[in-house]
Amino acid sequence: MKTRVAATIIAALSVSAVSMAQQTPVPDGEKDNPQKPPSASSEDATRSGAANPGASDASSATGDAALMAELTAAADKDDSSLNASRGSAAIAFEQRQQDPANYLGKEVIGNETNPSISIILDAAFSAFSKDNRLRFGGHAPTTNGPFIQNAELAASAPIDPFFRIDLAHSLSHGHIEEVFLTTTALPWNLQVRAGQFKSQIGRHNPTHLHTWDFVVHPLPNQFLFGGGGLTLPGGEVSVLLPLPWYVEVVGALQIGEAGVFRTKSTDYGAPVMADFVYPARIVQFLDVGDDWGLQIGLNAVHGTSTFAPEKENRSEAYGADLLLKWRPIGYGESGFVYVKWTAEGWSRAVQVPQDLWRDIGGYSDLVFGLSKEWNTGVRGEIWRRVGGDAPSADNGRAAFGLDMQRASAQVSYMPSHFSRVRMQYSLENAELLGTSFAGFLQLEVSAGAHGAHTY
Repeated sequence: MKTRVAATIIAALSVSAVSMAQQTPVPDGEKDNPQKPPSASSEDATRSGAANPGASDASSATGDAALMAELTAAADKDDSSLNASRGSAAIAFEQRQQDPANYLGKEVIGNETNPSISIILDAAFSAFSKDNRLRFGGHAPTTNGPFIQNAELAASAPIDPFFRIDLAHSLSHGHIEEVFLTTTALPWNLQVRAGQFKSQIGRHNPTHLHTWDFVVHPLPNQFLFGGGGLTLPGGEVSVLLPLPWYVEVVGALQIGEAGVFRTKSTDYGAPVMADFVYPARIVQFLDVGDDWGLQIGLNAVHGTSTFAPEKENRSEAYGADLLLKWRPIGYGESGFVYVKWTAEGWSRAVQVPQDLWRDIGGYSDLVFGLSKEWNTGVRGEIWRRVGGDAPSADNGRAAFGLDMQRASAQVSYMPSHFSRVRMQYSLENAELLGTSFAGFLQLEVSAGAHGAHTY
């Protein structure tokens, strides 16, 4: 290939040289003295050209063509000799440009395999009306005054045409939230994740703090999966069904402890298939108009109970969620004016020694996008016991679900895509604890490239 390029360059230069040589230069003296009669050679050339117009051009073209043909033949002969000496495997390797992505018809170019790296800081200043209140875990502020909710180091990158890797490391809490591989080239609309990841059940569980519309996570997620959510090591398989509308089915196997789910300790032997946590979800998106989007999800989680799993106590939860969003196309700054309604509800049963706890609960958000810089929203949450013993100091049920309701309102200002200031007021009432309120002033900043989030 390099020989052919060199031959072509030489041919181009030769043609240019021949063309320049065939042009008769005019002496400087003749240019300055137009009355001077032409020399004999000039007269002969002029008469020859006049007598046979085009003869000179034809001769030049014939010479150029012959030269090009000779050079092309030499280049072909050289390429053939090179290919014969290198073998077919080397030739095929070069044709794929040393990139296995071309097996799939995709060429990796530029820096698209370089990781996107970002640092995100969320801090809040909190004021609680009393100390005797329910304290949440995870990213929820716990005391009056300043509080670092999270400092997250996030990185993501495609490894090759077949895998990508994602990392979310909580610098403030000192642990890895997520690190997992995702396949990107499986057939039949399949995708696999493996590592430690947030289960895709529900609307809230898969999300990170910097994507929340409110300062604190909802009640059901706290009582079901704990402050950190259902985030455990495991594997997950999802498939996009071949239907006229979007339908995805997701199933996972995970191991560890999250809220009322816990894999038994290895002190009681190696876990078997019945000991793992099994989240499952079916989600569908319906196109209900140019300005409207509707997403509906059904969820289920099965696993061993956090209370004596070695005695085969079980926990199970079933839920449904809905997202309805109105975003008028072309109105104002397109995409920033919207109304978003989110609702999520759960029913749960937990086996504990000599008892069975049953609870129901849910939350609903209504968020208004006012402009590129401003949004506001309200949230209502509720949790109710429907079976089992009442909370007491002996059974520890209060940490896994009190009769409780909470209402919140927030307003957010985003001076840029990389910063946000939010004010929130919450009023709650819980059995055994009474009524209390809390105020939050939250600041969020991010630096660096960050991957897109799911709808």
